[in-house]
Amino acid sequence: MKKIGIPSNNLLHPNSHFGTNYVDYIQKNYIDGITNAHALPIVLPIGDPKLAKNYIDSVDAVVLAGGQDVSPFYFGEDPQINLHETDSDRDAFEVALVLEAIKQEKPILGICRGLQIINVALGGTLYQDLNSQYQDLKVRHNQYPTKWYTPTHRLILKRVSWLQSFLDDQSLVNSFHHQAVKKLGDGLQLDAVSTDNVVEAFSDESRRIYAVQWHPEMLLMKHPEAQKLFDTFVLK
Repeated sequence: MKKIGIPSNNLLHPNSHFGTNYVDYIQKNYIDGITNAHALPIVLPIGDPKLAKNYIDSVDAVVLAGGQDVSPFYFGEDPQINLHETDSDRDAFEVALVLEAIKQEKPILGICRGLQIINVALGGTLYQDLNSQYQDLKVRHNQYPTKWYTPTHRLILKRVSWLQSFLDDQSLVNSFHHQAVKKLGDGLQLDAVSTDNVVEAFSDESRRIYAVQWHPEMLLMKHPEAQKLFDTFVLK
């Protein structure tokens, strides 16, 4: 059984349930996608980037989850006025994991923020805020308060890629983001866009990198066909 590492997120602010007890966590839907693909999920708590080699040594592949904005520090920009919360510890840890996984030739799947952190780790850039920075915006890319498991916009597949085994140009996906890829990182190939040409997926088969901007783990609750993405990745 393959072991799939999932870097955790941080609960940085006190809340009514945990009080001031800060928490590392990962949403259960990611766990479901991996276990349904007959692999073993292992949550990697956020830690010192120097531990990246030890963590990657212990798993067969990595899934990078959604969450906070990626800091513009990684692509040489100052924070734009509409930037949301960032987490410098998570950014540094996940960038180190990406680079170590590539070094060890182990597959990486990025989902939403995960796609974005892969992109900046490889020298790419991001729109810090689509609504204010992307001139050709026509699609609503943050569908809240529409239910997270409801597909809301169409994909356009740009080339023959790993996506063709379970998606086509009529496929609908969900959308919860306000950051997106601006310039692709080194060696990454564009796989799919939205109808207003925002990057929705990229990959690099030679380095076993795969990434999507939507949330297949959320779709699983009502759309079991979304499991095919996790099944395909686990076989890589």
